[in-house]
Amino acid sequence: MKTALFAILTIVLMISSFVNTYSQLHPSLDKALEIRGLSESDISIPVNFDDEMSARAGFKLILPTVRDFMTNPKKSFTFPDTLLSYAGLPYDMLISRLFALIDFNTAENKIISKSRLSHEPNEFLTRYYLRSSSAKNQFENYSREERNFLKNKVLSVMSDPGEDRGDNSDIFRYNAARDSSIASSKRVIELLNKADKKKLHQKCFDEFKFMLALFAEAKNGKLKTLLDDSYYSDEESVDGELCYFYDDEGITIAIGGDGPNRYEGYFDLIVDMGGNDVYSLASSEDSYSNSPQCIIDLAGNDLYESNEDFAIASAFFGSSFIFDSSGDDVYKGAGTSVGSAVCGLGVIIDEGGNDIYRGVNHSLGAATFGVGLVRDNSGNDTYIANSNSQGFGMTGGIGVITDITGNDSYIVDARSLDIGRYEDHYVSMCQGYGEGVRPYYAGGIGAIIEAGGNDIYNADIFGQGGAYWFAMGCIADKSGNDKYNSYQYGQGAGIHLAVGILKDYEGWDFYSSNGVSQGCGHDYGFGLLHDLKGNDNYSAYSLSQGAGNANGIGIFLDEDGRDGYLNKEPGNTRGYGNSRREYGSIGLFADASGEDFYSLPGFDSSFALSSMWGLFIDDAHYPESVTGTSSPGYKIPVDSSASYTNDEYLIMAKTIEPRFSLWKDFGFRKLVEDSSTTSEFILTYLDTDDHRVALVLRDLAFRIGTSMGIVFNQKLDLYLKSASAVSTMNPEQVSFICYLFGETGSDAGKEQLLALTFDDNKRIRSSAVNALGKIRIDTTDSEFIESASSRLREMALKENSSRIFRKDIAYAIKRYPVPENIPTLMNLLGDDFFGVRFLAADALASFGNEYYTNLSQKYSELIPIDSPNDIAFLQSLSGADRVAMDEFINATDLEQRSNGYLLALSDLLSRKGKEFADSQFTDKAFELIKYIENRTSIRIFNHDK
Repeated sequence: MKTALFAILTIVLMISSFVNTYSQLHPSLDKALEIRGLSESDISIPVNFDDEMSARAGFKLILPTVRDFMTNPKKSFTFPDTLLSYAGLPYDMLISRLFALIDFNTAENKIISKSRLSHEPNEFLTRYYLRSSSAKNQFENYSREERNFLKNKVLSVMSDPGEDRGDNSDIFRYNAARDSSIASSKRVIELLNKADKKKLHQKCFDEFKFMLALFAEAKNGKLKTLLDDSYYSDEESVDGELCYFYDDEGITIAIGGDGPNRYEGYFDLIVDMGGNDVYSLASSEDSYSNSPQCIIDLAGNDLYESNEDFAIASAFFGSSFIFDSSGDDVYKGAGTSVGSAVCGLGVIIDEGGNDIYRGVNHSLGAATFGVGLVRDNSGNDTYIANSNSQGFGMTGGIGVITDITGNDSYIVDARSLDIGRYEDHYVSMCQGYGEGVRPYYAGGIGAIIEAGGNDIYNADIFGQGGAYWFAMGCIADKSGNDKYNSYQYGQGAGIHLAVGILKDYEGWDFYSSNGVSQGCGHDYGFGLLHDLKGNDNYSAYSLSQGAGNANGIGIFLDEDGRDGYLNKEPGNTRGYGNSRREYGSIGLFADASGEDFYSLPGFDSSFALSSMWGLFIDDAHYPESVTGTSSPGYKIPVDSSASYTNDEYLIMAKTIEPRFSLWKDFGFRKLVEDSSTTSEFILTYLDTDDHRVALVLRDLAFRIGTSMGIVFNQKLDLYLKSASAVSTMNPEQVSFICYLFGETGSDAGKEQLLALTFDDNKRIRSSAVNALGKIRIDTTDSEFIESASSRLREMALKENSSRIFRKDIAYAIKRYPVPENIPTLMNLLGDDFFGVRFLAADALASFGNEYYTNLSQKYSELIPIDSPNDIAFLQSLSGADRVAMDEFINATDLEQRSNGYLLALSDLLSRKGKEFADSQFTDKAFELIKYIENRTSIRIFNHDK
C-alpha cells in the first residue's frame, strides 16, 4: 500500500511541479524570496481582470500601465529608472511619454512642427487664435444640465474635505452628505469619460508643440523688434509697457515689454519680454476655452496668482501652459491649478530660479483624464499644497513634478481632516500619489521625479510614493541627503489594490513614519521602498519596512550603507506578513550590506523566517508589546430615547468615524438584539457596493449566525430549485450569502454550499468552496466529509486560471482530513501561487504521521531541487515527529541544495531542536546549522536572546 502511494505521490509531483526560477531583482532580495519559498510569479496581485469573479472589483477605466504593474509588480523596481530617464528628454518628448503612460500615443503634426513666426508675429498669433477659437470644444457636446453639474462638482471629486460634509455632529446628515458626495463623484467620472479623449489629447499636444516653438523663438529674440513700438498701456487689464494688445471676438492677447507689468483677468496669450511681473489671473467665464491659454515670460522675478480654480496653467477640456525662462517666481493658485488638468493638458515649464509653487487641491502637477506637469530645471524650490497634489493622478490621468536640480521642499498645507481615522491628522494624497474612485473606477498615476538635491518631503495621511484603488504612485529621487516624513499610508505603500513605489538612489537619507509605510502592501496592494546608497536611518511604528497586510505585498530593500532601523512594534515589521482571506500577505525585508543597527540587538548579518508569510534578512517575529493608546477624542453622545428604523441602525453601525463610535456600537447592538428581523432585513443589502455595509454584515455573521443561517438556507434552496437563477437572486447576492455563511461557521447550509460548487458561475463556486473551508463540520459526519473531500479533489485536478479559486480549494481541503486528500495536497505543493503552496503544506502537516510515515525515505524523489516547491515541502514538515525528522535528515544531500533552501532548512532544524528537547537530535541539528552558517555566512536570528 505504501509503495503504491509513493508512486502516486512521485508521479503527481513530477507532473504538477511548475518550472520557475527565482527572480533576479537583487541578490539579497532574491535570496529572501528563495528562503521564503517564493517564485517570481508569486509577486503579483491576484486579480484576474478578465474574470467574472472580479465583477465587483471596481477597476473600470483602469490604465493599462497600472494593470500591468499590478499583475507584475517586479516592474516597480525599474519604473523609477524609466521616470528618471524622462528628466533628460526635450519638453515635447516628455509630454509625449506621459501621455503614453495613460494609453495615448501622440502623433506628429507636421504643420505644427514647421510653424515659425512671420515678420509680423502679432498678426500671426492673432490669426492662430482666431482659427483655434472657431473650433467646437468637446465640452459643448454636453447638455446644459451636464455642463452645469460638472462645473459645480468636478473639483469635489479631487479632494476630501471631510470637515465640510454636512453637519459633522449629526450621524444621519453626515452619512447623507457622504453618500451624496460618492454619488456625485461617480457621475462626474462617468461624464468626463464621455469625452473623445484621444482627439482631445492630440489637440492639446499639438497646442503644446506650437507654444513650445513660440517659446523657443521668443528666447531667440524673434519678438524683440516689437519693443521698438512699445507704449504704456491704457488697457484696464494691463499696467505697464505693451508691444501689442488684441481684445476682440472673444480673444485676448497681450505682448508686454521688458519692464515690470501687471496683468489682471483672463488672457488667451501673454508674451512678456522681461521685468518683475504680476499675473493676477482669472479663469475663463465658461471654465473652458477652445484655444490654448499660454503665458511666456522671458525674465524677472514674477508672481502668478489667482483665487479662482482652473486659472494658472490649468486646463479644463483644453490646454493651458506657462513657460518661464528665469527668475525667482511665485505660483499661487486655488483648485486644479499650477500645472494641472481635467480632460486636457496643463503644464508649467520653469527654467531657473528659486521658486515657490502653491495650490489648494488637485494642483502642482495633477490630472484626471489628462496630463498635469510642473517641470523645474534649477533652484531651491518649494511646493506647497493641501491635498491631491504634488504629482497626483486620478482616473485616466497622470500628474508629475519633474525637478532637475536644487534643494527642494514638498510641504502639505493640512486642511482636510481625516475624520475617518483620526481626530488630529489630515488627508494628503500628495507627493507621487495615485487615487481611484472606490468602489467604481480605477485611479491614475502620480509621480515626483527628483533628479538632484537635498530634498525634504513632508506629508500626513496618504503620500510619498503611494496609491489607493487600482492606481499607482511613485517618487524617484536620484541623489542628495533627503528627509521623508509622513504619518500613515506612505513611503512606498500600495493601499487597497494599488501600487506604491519610493526609490532613492543616493545620499544619507532619513525616513520617518507611523505605520502602513516604508514598503508596505495593504489589502491586495503592492508597496516598495528601495534605497540604493547611503548611511540611512528608518523610523516607524508598525506595519512597515517590508510588511504585507490583508493579502498585500510589501518589500523593503536597502542595498548599501551603515543603516539604522527603529521600530516600536517589531512584531509586525521588517519582513512581516499576516494571514487574511485564508492565506497570507507577503512581507520581505532585505538589507544587502554594511554594519547595521536595529532597535533590538542581534539582527545584523542574520535572517529570520518571521512568520509563515514573511522573511527578514540582513547580508522577526516578536511578541507584540502592550502600548499606550491615543487620546479618545470627542465622542458624540447617542440619543437613545428616539425611535429608529433598521435602516437607521445600519447607518449607525457602518459609520466608522471615531467621533461616532458610540453611535456605531449602539446601532450594531440594536441589530443584534432583533436577530430574526435583522436576518431578513440584510437580504436587501447583499449586493451593496458600500464596503462599510459589507463589514457590518460580516460582523453580524459572527454574532447572529444561527438566525442568518436559517434565512440563508431558505434563499439558497430557492436559488437551487429555481429554473432560472435570475428569478431569485443574482450571482453577486448568492456569492455574498456563501461568504457570510462561511463567516458564521455554521454547518446548517453545508448541503447547499456543496451543491453550489457545481454552479455555472465561477464566483459562486469559489465562494461556496471558501465557505466549505470555514464551516465547522461534525467530525463524525463521515458521509458529508467524504462527499465534500471528493468534490474538492475533483476541482483541484481541473485546470483553473484563477489563483484565488485554487487558494480556496487548498484552504477548504484541510477541513476534510481523509487520507485520500494527501496526493491532491502534494500536487498543490507544485502550484505556481504561494497562497496555494503554503496552505497545502499546512494541510499536509496537519495529517501528522498519516503523511510522514507514507513519505519514508522518498524525500529526495518527491521534490525538485531549487524550486519554490522544496521550501513548501519543508513547511509541510513542521508537524513531523522525531522519527520522521531523522529519516528526512538522513535522506537529505546538503551539497546539492541551494543556499536559500539551506537557510530555510536551518530555521526548521532550529525550531525542531527546541520542540524535541532531545540532546541527540539537538546536537545533530546544531552540527547541520553550523555547516549552513559557514557555507552561507548568514546565521539564524536567535529569538531567545
